[in-house]
Amino acid sequence: MIVKMTSRGDGLQPARGVLKRTRVSLAVLSLGMVCAAGAHAQSLETQAAMRSSEAQAAPSENTVINLINLLVKRGVLTKQNAQDLIAEAQSEAAQARAAAAAAPRAGAAVVNAPTQAGDVAVPYVPQIVREQITDQVRKEVMAQAKSENWAQPNAIPDWTQRIKINGDLRVRDEFHFFSPGNVTGLTNFAAVNSGGGYDINPYTNGTLPPTLNTTHDRANLASVRARLGVEATISSQFMAGLQLASGNDDGPVSTTGALGGGFAKKDVWLNAAYIKYTPTAWANIVAGRFQNPFFSSDLLYSNDLQFDGIAATFRHALPARPDINVFGTLGAFPIQYSADGFPSDSVSKASTDTKWMFGAQIGADWRINTQNKVKGALAYYDFMNMRGNLSSPCSLYLGQTSCSTDNEAPSFMQKGNTLIALRNIVQNPNLAPGLTAEPQLFGLAYNYRLFDTKLQWDTVIADRFKLRLDGEYVRNLAYNSNNAFAAASTPVNNFNNATTSSSTAVTQADYKSGGTGYMFKVTLGDPETLERGQWNFSVTYKYLEPDAMLDAFTDPDFNLGGTNAKGYIIGAQYAVAKDAWVQARYLSAHEVFGPPLSIDVLQLELNARF
Repeated sequence: MIVKMTSRGDGLQPARGVLKRTRVSLAVLSLGMVCAAGAHAQSLETQAAMRSSEAQAAPSENTVINLINLLVKRGVLTKQNAQDLIAEAQSEAAQARAAAAAAPRAGAAVVNAPTQAGDVAVPYVPQIVREQITDQVRKEVMAQAKSENWAQPNAIPDWTQRIKINGDLRVRDEFHFFSPGNVTGLTNFAAVNSGGGYDINPYTNGTLPPTLNTTHDRANLASVRARLGVEATISSQFMAGLQLASGNDDGPVSTTGALGGGFAKKDVWLNAAYIKYTPTAWANIVAGRFQNPFFSSDLLYSNDLQFDGIAATFRHALPARPDINVFGTLGAFPIQYSADGFPSDSVSKASTDTKWMFGAQIGADWRINTQNKVKGALAYYDFMNMRGNLSSPCSLYLGQTSCSTDNEAPSFMQKGNTLIALRNIVQNPNLAPGLTAEPQLFGLAYNYRLFDTKLQWDTVIADRFKLRLDGEYVRNLAYNSNNAFAAASTPVNNFNNATTSSSTAVTQADYKSGGTGYMFKVTLGDPETLERGQWNFSVTYKYLEPDAMLDAFTDPDFNLGGTNAKGYIIGAQYAVAKDAWVQARYLSAHEVFGPPLSIDVLQLELNARF
């Protein structure tokens, strides 16, 4: 069927003049006429839309009416011109319908064929054809946009869409308060080992060993923590990530960098680097250096601690109980390698036993209802080859620079664990007895095989306030004081000085230690304050005996790090904006065994993440 749209002097001529003056393209006008001819079944709606355009120009289901109203709104047409166009379109649509009704169905293919110069014949296009044309044009335009990079789909290179950048910043002011009744002269064994040893013979060394500050307060210790990470999706199953972080040193438990130092630039370390493989939706394997994969608290592991090694984690809902998810983690983590070819100045080389941690955890979380969820887990952590041994006879007076077990000294320590001397130093026969220098290194007196259980309950009180209860218990199954005193080297307790000699060594009756620790925490409010206005208030109690856990990996803030501490932590957080929050914490700790040692810490900080 052919529908004729003519241009009589009393019809479209005024509108054509307007279009000419406003330079609207003939293609746009023709497209509008095609759509108008195709909408011949909507004459009543067209009249209603025309009346509506005289009022508020409300949107219509008729595309042409909407187009004309938009041209009026943008100043291309006047309201009178628009009304003329609508009236003309309505009139010619009525003529077309009348002609179509009068014509034989299989007969003539043209209605009102052109009879005058200037008449335009427009073919009638069914709705389905118009939709096909629209879809084809859309595809062609999008293809051109993608190839020429002038539209969104390919404006950014594809590889950038597979990379995610994240990070966080923390600015902190910190205060340390020491009780005036604290013991003085506690040996800093970490400094002793890092300095190559300390001569414990009082007849050959009149100086004190490195000691810890236990009496003088420190105020306004300003610091920053900055971490920047990148995660890249390699494929549907592989992802890689790395993170850079600040820090005063390469110690594992803190990424805090002290401010000051003459405005010197701050160090940046490689804090994480890993590849993650996800073969199924419920399991993954990660290898490299990555976040703690276990469900645990800072009773055992500092929140900043990263694990080196490999871990496999799974999480899956029970088939008959979708409200219960079981999870588990298996991991192997090298802690310290023996130096290759140690000692370098001897033909006889020491064994190359690696210090390992093997961890296994199984747990479940149960969503009881919309307001209650419980999560619990049992874990076993086996720290292997951690215990130090007394060396073979070591003739340092002959020029040896090391002994056979020097590489068993921990690479990092804080304070609290029971230690033993590592060097079996041979006396110089050319000197009077007791006048041979004894520069000593220290290692751990125990291995650490930890049984750990953790429970967490989230609930809502008064249908308004979130409440979280946390509890954790740990026991070092390898702790046995009889084993420590059976060693060839007498143990040195966390409160005994390095100057302890064989004649004044601590006896088993005087020795105080233990292998148990536990923690309780109550958090009222949102556990994480990431949205503006969110808040929480928390109270924590910790109890950690000297050999319940390796002191190297514990929270560096409570008791200023290490074990042999008990006390409480009070904290509060408030989100001042999305992903920005302020926090205050007061940590109060004192000794479990030994002479008095009370340390309080106040922290005020501003945090942000992105």
